[in-house]
Amino acid sequence: MTGGAIPPDVSGHLDRFRDGLLTAVDLRGLYLYGSLTTGDFSAAASDIDVLAVTERRPDRAVLDRLRALHLDLARAGGAYARLNCLYVPDGTLADPARLHTYWYGDRFTEWNLKVMTVAELRHAGRSLHGPWPPPGLPDISPGELREQARAELTGYWRRLTYRPGIWLQDKWVDFAVVTLARAAAVMHDGSLITKSEAIAALADFGVPGWLADQIKRRRAGEPVRVTATQRLIRAARARHIMARGIRDLTAP
Repeated sequence: MTGGAIPPDVSGHLDRFRDGLLTAVDLRGLYLYGSLTTGDFSAAASDIDVLAVTERRPDRAVLDRLRALHLDLARAGGAYARLNCLYVPDGTLADPARLHTYWYGDRFTEWNLKVMTVAELRHAGRSLHGPWPPPGLPDISPGELREQARAELTGYWRRLTYRPGIWLQDKWVDFAVVTLARAAAVMHDGSLITKSEAIAALADFGVPGWLADQIKRRRAGEPVRVTATQRLIRAARARHIMARGIRDLTAP
């Protein structure tokens, strides 16, 4: 568990979220992970990622109370509207295939507790309520972590390289090449690097300086103007970089 300082305003927001959860569910633990615990938080771009361990899966009445809590807190705007919470029943933390209730964006969906998320919790998680580490949270071996990174590259991300339209969007270009650098660190030596560290290493994957600079500036919340022609050129370049990077990293 890391000891990096959380900005006071964000800490207060998390306290309000925890207090609201305690009145809505039988809360066994609340755990923070991601950029807020690694010192890489960007108020302009970062999500707030938390995991709530509950006595049982929320029923309809509990979901209504949780929805009202999330929407009320999101009215503060900014990063507060990007608080994502996975609700995991106690005793199921070691099952990566099981789907759980997940608040993402502005609604509930279902998601699983991925191997990579467990590794991030182990690497740089923090308890906001309950014991640390979370009881039942499994250990993740370097081999498991590498296999997870490989599976995501050859599955989810390779499929996206066949969809040219999404590469015209800023968020997908940024997300993809940063993910490529982070996945490479995992596959090379099991390192979990931050997004800022990944951006600093983009040249190693053939990302031109102008694109790396755009990604860095957008993450800092700066406006970046991209013309229609530049967007087309960037889309082709980023898509090629991603396809080549996946091929190189996952070759036998």
